Amino acid sequence: MTSINCEQIAPPVWASNTVQNLQGQEVHLWRINIDLSFHNLSALQEFLSPEELQKASNYLREQDRTRFIIGHACAKDLIARYLNIEVAQVSLNIGTNGKPCISPVHKLYFNISHSGDWVLIAFGPEELGVDIEKITGDFITDILMEQCFHRQEIKVIKESGDSTTDFFKFWTRKEAFLKATSNGMVDELNQFTCMEEAQEFEFPSLSIKEHWDLKSFLMDQIYAVSLCAANPLNTIRFLNY
Repeated sequence: MTSINCEQIAPPVWASNTVQNLQGQEVHLWRINIDLSFHNLSALQEFLSPEELQKASNYLREQDRTRFIIGHACAKDLIARYLNIEVAQVSLNIGTNGKPCISPVHKLYFNISHSGDWVLIAFGPEELGVDIEKITGDFITDILMEQCFHRQEIKVIKESGDSTTDFFKFWTRKEAFLKATSNGMVDELNQFTCMEEAQEFEFPSLSIKEHWDLKSFLMDQIYAVSLCAANPLNTIRFLNY
C-alpha cells in the first residue's frame, strides 16, 4: 500500500536568501519571476546545453520559451551553488518520462514547474515534485474532472464556495505526486484521492515508495501550488531567487 498525507498550509512568507546546504530532510522551494527586467536572457542561455536550447526553441509562445530558459538556467545555477561547482560542470540527466535529474551520487533532487509569471524550483534530499498553476476556469469541464478526480474530490469541488480554487488544489496535488513519482499522466488518477490528511491506495505502477507527504498553498491568491516529497515536509524554506 502507498499513502499520501495531504495538507493545505497558509500562504508562506518568501525570504531573500543565498543558497545554504540542505539540513537533514528540509526542502528548499525557490520562486523566480520571469519579468525580463530582472534577468539577462542572453547570459542565462549560456548555461543551457544545445539540447536544452533546441527544446526551448520548440515552444511557440515567447513567454513559454522565456519560462523554460529562465527555469532551466536558474536551476543549473542553484545546483552549482548547492554542489559548490561551476555551472559548466552541472550535468542534467533525463530520467523516467523525461524528468530532469542529477546523478544519484550527489543525493540532491530537484523539480521545476512554471505558470504565468513564475517559475518554481524545489530541492530536497529525496525524490520530489512541485506544481504551480494559475487559477483560471477556462478549461474546467465535467469530463476532465471525471477523468482526473475521484468522486469524493468531485463532490468537494462542486459543493465548494470557490470551486475553481478547489479544482486547482486537487489538480496541483496530483500533478506534484506524478512528478515526484516520475509518472506521466496515468489512467488511475480518478481511482485515488488527494483529500486532506492521509489516504492509502494500491497501484504499484504509480509508486514503489510507501509514504508521500504533500503540502498545498495559495501564492498571491491567484496561483495554486503543491509540493510532494518522499520525505516528511516538516521544514520547507521558501526563497526568492
